[in-house]
Amino acid sequence: MKKVHLSLAIAAISASAVPAVASESISGGFWLNHALYNDNVDEVSYGDTNYEALILYIDKTDEKTGWQFSSEMRYGTGAFTDPANNNTGAHFGFHKAWVGKTFGKGELKIGKSQVPFGWATVNFWPGDELLGGYADQMDVGVKWSADLGAVNYDVAYFHVDDFGSSTETMDDGGHWGSKTTYQKTHTFVLNGAYDLADKQKVGASYQNGKLRDLTGANAERPYVGEHNAAVVYYEGEFSNLGVKAQYMITERDLNGIGGASGLPKVKNDRKAVTLTYSMGDYLFYVDYTNAESNTKGNTVGSADSWAPGVSYNYGPGWFYLEYVSNDGDIGANGEVVDGDFDALYLTMDYYF
Repeated sequence: MKKVHLSLAIAAISASAVPAVASESISGGFWLNHALYNDNVDEVSYGDTNYEALILYIDKTDEKTGWQFSSEMRYGTGAFTDPANNNTGAHFGFHKAWVGKTFGKGELKIGKSQVPFGWATVNFWPGDELLGGYADQMDVGVKWSADLGAVNYDVAYFHVDDFGSSTETMDDGGHWGSKTTYQKTHTFVLNGAYDLADKQKVGASYQNGKLRDLTGANAERPYVGEHNAAVVYYEGEFSNLGVKAQYMITERDLNGIGGASGLPKVKNDRKAVTLTYSMGDYLFYVDYTNAESNTKGNTVGSADSWAPGVSYNYGPGWFYLEYVSNDGDIGANGEVVDGDFDALYLTMDYYF
């Protein structure tokens, strides 16, 4: 559960800062991965060691004024960003970078931050599986979050998917077009959750936005396409056992995008269940995701993904052993596509 682990590591460092008025931290990390894939070449070579990344975190909180800053910069192929479609043209960029301020029980964030939409899977290699671009979303805009006791909510407007004309926000797996097709823009998001009991909650999220034509067919790059999605979810912890479930519907209308005239609306349902069990420094988990196409003319139908794994906290970082098995995938336009993929991942990270 790398996303959670990273935030905990940052919080722990920030909490130990000495000044009473302002706390700040500069920290970093490194991770790499070894993978065995289901093809003959990798069986002969005993797999690939790759996806290395150096990560830099800079965080600061001024407790007197309530202003905050949080950023994460990644360098290396393990940054999970596509040079052909990002804003740097290389394997580095900001996973997040925002300035925020607290107001009572609420917080305002401006910059690149987490899109409040459902929850993300535990496994990190290669990512959110068949949630396909609707899990670890980090977009650029403004977000208001508030905690009202048993109720917490988010209201956000994300002007663009990433900085510049980038369509690769890191970790989204290339599920939101490209620099030569379209870019996700003008997205409004609502999210709300209610605490049913201690460590149990139900919630719902909705997002709606535009798609900007980047094909070059129109020099003005008009905002002609649309996208929307909704999800209902549950999260619960029972002693060492964790349970999460969500049901999502998505729709993407590409009509008007250059070269896409006449294409049907891309529609599908996504389902996800995650079970975790903690035992000391070990966390055992199973992610299951499913995508079922409702797009007219799509002959694939549905796809399933299983991702069982275990992580071990050895102190400064984690070791992960994960197996991923998919019989389909999610394409760049959000459609369910055919596929057959199996891989075993051994991952190590270290934070300082």
